[in-house]
Amino acid sequence: MQYFDIPTIKASIEALQDISQKWLISAFVFAANDVGTNELVDISKKLGTDQLLNKYFDAGLIGIPPFENKTNLLRPRLKGVSWKSGAYPGDYIIRQGTKMWANLLSSRGYNEMRLQGEIEGSGTILKITDAFQPSFEAEIPDTFQFEDFLVWLFAFTGFPDEISDWQGLYDHLVKDQLGLQDFKDPYKGRFKLTPGRAWPQTLTVRPSDDDFILELAPKLAEELAAPPPAAVAPADPAKKELISADDAVLAAILNAIAKKTSHSFLLAGPPGTGKTKKAHDIADYLTDADESRVLFLQFHPAFGYDDFVEGFRPVEAKGEDGAVKGVTYKLDPRHFLTFSDRAKKDADNHYVLVIDELNRGDVARIFGELLTYLELDYRDKEFTLAISGDKTKLPRNLIVLATANPFDRSVTDLDDALLRRFIVITLEPDKAFLQKYLKDNGVEDRVLNRTLRLFDILNESFPAGFGHTNFLNVRTIDDLAEVWDGRVKLGLQRTLFHDRQKFKAIREDVEQLLKVDEQAEAEGDDTAEDEA
Repeated sequence: MQYFDIPTIKASIEALQDISQKWLISAFVFAANDVGTNELVDISKKLGTDQLLNKYFDAGLIGIPPFENKTNLLRPRLKGVSWKSGAYPGDYIIRQGTKMWANLLSSRGYNEMRLQGEIEGSGTILKITDAFQPSFEAEIPDTFQFEDFLVWLFAFTGFPDEISDWQGLYDHLVKDQLGLQDFKDPYKGRFKLTPGRAWPQTLTVRPSDDDFILELAPKLAEELAAPPPAAVAPADPAKKELISADDAVLAAILNAIAKKTSHSFLLAGPPGTGKTKKAHDIADYLTDADESRVLFLQFHPAFGYDDFVEGFRPVEAKGEDGAVKGVTYKLDPRHFLTFSDRAKKDADNHYVLVIDELNRGDVARIFGELLTYLELDYRDKEFTLAISGDKTKLPRNLIVLATANPFDRSVTDLDDALLRRFIVITLEPDKAFLQKYLKDNGVEDRVLNRTLRLFDILNESFPAGFGHTNFLNVRTIDDLAEVWDGRVKLGLQRTLFHDRQKFKAIREDVEQLLKVDEQAEAEGDDTAEDEA
């Protein structure tokens, strides 16, 4: 085998740094999978996407182990790759814990080609259109030399000894590695050899992985050489950090408890407003994070009175000799009664029942006669259970904290009899919280601005609003695109099923918002982002 030397690799990467990543890599994937203008091609049945790209864009090629998420993307400087700033300023190769196609290209750039009419099809089944070639040649300038891309493709793996010119390396790629006779015509305007380009001196011994890393990625080398962070000891549950007493929702609940207004509370709001987490945080505060004094249940359509209060359960029936003779049924107290009995024995401390998704169950059927005795006026008053006929009462130190999305039309409505027994605290989509949270987590302004804009669009579009917690993991525009594709689009389409024009207009606004501006993304140019 023979190899390009590191100066040759550096020179080729410098030549590539102003070339569009979206167009170069997408076109390479299409060309390698023999996608043309005549027939639809299922590229998953050919060389594929990330499966193909991993052969050329994986940090494992120079001995770097993958991230915890099993990804290990390694890219040269390209337009759209942040190399002037970011984690590795000035490096020739940039490592990232993501996938080239699944996370970076298919979510936006690839879809933009579809929207522009440059490709047709869906998913991995596609073909290019007549509009593809003009766009490809407009986006990849005629100064681009395919030889520089060839240097990258073989930079770390080398190539056979018998290859002695660019044509030989081109044929090795196309015929031996990709299994083609040649690229189809729409790609040849850019994927072609440059007349007269000299073949460089090559090496018979491959540079070491350390040499590649030190010469091509000195900032990455520093990161890899740094000692691993000290192991963090597991958090002591007894020292769990509690929510601040100044939290508005907690303050309202503490005030109601102090005034003996109610011990039953309902956190209501659209999805993604943090209801469940808030309920857990408040339960921890009320119990000093003593998990033995918190019971968490989630209601659902199959949940009933015999699961919640008391019900019959099958047990083995044994004969006098101890052998199992069959099955009999025993009436047992269930979750709520058992928890209530524990609270009675510890009257000086709060016990908190957290019910998530309250209205996903048939609340009247689940609570039965207990619904009345949630009211403080009826606490510690004896009543009769419907099935066993036993007498019981609910202690005053039992706090019920429920969550519900009252706008979900697929589940039980919250009727007045239920709402009368709860103090309802509404949690709304919180733009200020989202803005501060993302800012505190180091999200770039260009990403933050677009996230807040999408937040506004969705809260104007969904009648009940769209919660801020859906955006808490956004760190890049690609993350934002994943929120739109994976969490929003179908729900919005269902909401606007009878107003398709409005859905189409919103979709176009969002797709424009998520549009790739490779130069702006690489340089962090907010102005260019906003104008895109």
